[in-house]
Amino acid sequence: MQNISVSKGFLLLVFWLSCGGLQLIYAQNNPFDLVPRLGAVAPKDTNKLAPTGNPFDIVPPSTSSEAARPATSRSVEPAFKLDREPVVTVDSQYRRLLLIATMASLLLLTILVTLFRGQLSRAYRAFISDNMLNQLQREFEGGGGFPYYLFYLLFVFTAGFYLFLLSHQLGYHLAGTPFWSLMYGMGFVAAFFIAKHLILSFIGFVFPVQKAIATYNLTIMVFNIVLGLILIVANLLLAYVSGDGFEVLAYGTLGAIGAVYAFLALRGLLLGSRFLAFHKFHFLLYICTVEIAPIVIIAKLIIS
Repeated sequence: MQNISVSKGFLLLVFWLSCGGLQLIYAQNNPFDLVPRLGAVAPKDTNKLAPTGNPFDIVPPSTSSEAARPATSRSVEPAFKLDREPVVTVDSQYRRLLLIATMASLLLLTILVTLFRGQLSRAYRAFISDNMLNQLQREFEGGGGFPYYLFYLLFVFTAGFYLFLLSHQLGYHLAGTPFWSLMYGMGFVAAFFIAKHLILSFIGFVFPVQKAIATYNLTIMVFNIVLGLILIVANLLLAYVSGDGFEVLAYGTLGAIGAVYAFLALRGLLLGSRFLAFHKFHFLLYICTVEIAPIVIIAKLIIS
């Protein structure tokens, strides 16, 4: 019995020593113990990831203030910038108008020649023959003058276009934009010849020269129709020639215009010669007021 009790005591002593040793070993080498360290650096934000070069990575903002800022207040720059709209200059408007006016004059001439070729042929023959002019006068009295008015409008357009080209080359702009400068040129030509026809009609109403005045009005129309055809060719060349070439063509066109109107003045003198013996004063008054004075005024404006 005594041996059994000694054995039990020895076993309890060994068990106690074993448990104490394991506890000591476990206390020194436990990897799960949390040991506080003073002055430790705060851990880095794990949300920040190192750049990997992948364009689809989502990178959080660097600071809390930037993250808290609303999305609408952040400056978002576009990935690419659009070019500015092209600036429309006066020079570009002028070149564009040259193309449009040139094409329009050629198109109108083609349409009128296609539809009224016979009337244009008779107008040209009346330009060089008094007998054909008298036949054309009878055609007007019969109500067949509509095609000639269309050719007359074509002359107004081409003459206004010529004035526009000439004034632009001289550096004198009729208006603020090329379009309105062309409109002013056409308006000036239309107003000049409308006023001239009205003055002639008034003279025919006051004096007993109605038939001669009607013939002279038709003569002016025929000569302007022929001059309009000349100006179409001249404008086509003047629109795309610069420098000395423009100056030569401009002077040549002015010479052609002067020759046409000199021929018109000669035809007018032959037409009114039978009235010269009885109405010398009135005839000279008409020549100075209607024929000479406008030419002098226009020349003065061009020179100044």
